[in-house]
This record gives sequence, C-alpha cells and structure tokens, in this order.
Amino acid sequence: MQSSGINNDKHNNMNNDDANKDKDKDKDKDIDSVQLSQFVPYRMVHLASNISLALSKIYKQEFDISIPEWRVLAQLAQQQKLYSKDIGEITSMDKSKVSRAVKALESKHYLIRQTDKKDNRAAYLSLTMQGNTLYQKIAPKALQWERQLISVLKATEHQNLMNILDKLDEQVLQIGIEKSRL
Repeated sequence: MQSSGINNDKHNNMNNDDANKDKDKDKDKDIDSVQLSQFVPYRMVHLASNISLALSKIYKQEFDISIPEWRVLAQLAQQQKLYSKDIGEITSMDKSKVSRAVKALESKHYLIRQTDKKDNRAAYLSLTMQGNTLYQKIAPKALQWERQLISVLKATEHQNLMNILDKLDEQVLQIGIEKSRL
C-alpha cells in the first residue's frame, strides 16, 4: 500500500507540476508581446530602410554614388561648408561612415577639404564645381521620386504625416533628455 501512496504522491506532484505549467502559460499570455507589424519603431525603421534602398538606386545606378555619399553631398549642397563631425550629427551617420563617404567623394573630385585657419587639426568640407553639378543632376530625380512616393497621400495626409514625424522626433529627443537625467 505504501508503494501506491508514493505513486499517488508522484501523480499528485505531476498534476501540480502540470497545473503550475498551465499557470505559467497563463502568465505568459498576460505579458505584453511585441507584434512587429504594429510596433512603431520597427515600422519606422523598416519603412526608412526600404525608402533609402529604393531611392539609392537613382544615384547608385546612374551616378555611382552610395547612400552615405549622397547624404554628404546633399548636406554640403545645402550648407556650403561643414565639418565632417557636423555632417555626422545632421545625417545620423557614425564617424567612420562619414569618413569613408568623404574620402570617396574627394577621390571622385566632388568635394574638397580646406584647413580651418583657427584650428589646423580641423578641415571644412565643401563641394567642388563637379560636386555641385552632380547634386544638380541628382536632386530633381530624388524630388521626382519623392513625389511619386507620396502621390498615394492626399494633401492633408501628407501634412499630417509631416506633423506626426515632427512630433515623434521631438518626443524621441524628450525621452532621451529624461533618460539622461536618471
């Protein structure tokens, strides 16, 4: 009879283990799960990556310019003269990516470095005539591509999108500031 009691205890323990596993499964169901298709950070990065890749075909295939090179070129076309560090901050590219893009553009004679008279260690970057000409060829094609992309949006949707992007940009900065205070 003792042996059957032990078996019953084992059986009871097994039932308790099963019950605990079921409770754990229920707890797992209570934990929020990330649905990537509904997760805004994933959707934004995924969309940005797809946009960047699709747009890059214009300047890669037609002009042999990479994505980082295009970003440097476009910033210098807007600002005329910048430090590499500033380009990295504006474009959210790391220092090595900016450096490689600058070297490539320099080797293609699209930009020049000018030593800063106040700090010999620093150099301003600016576009050459060839660089400006290249930008003038690419920019209209990029803008046409953008028009095609947003053509699925009504004017109010486009404006709402721009407002939403501004709000999210501000919120990300605010969250970063709050986290840095902790």
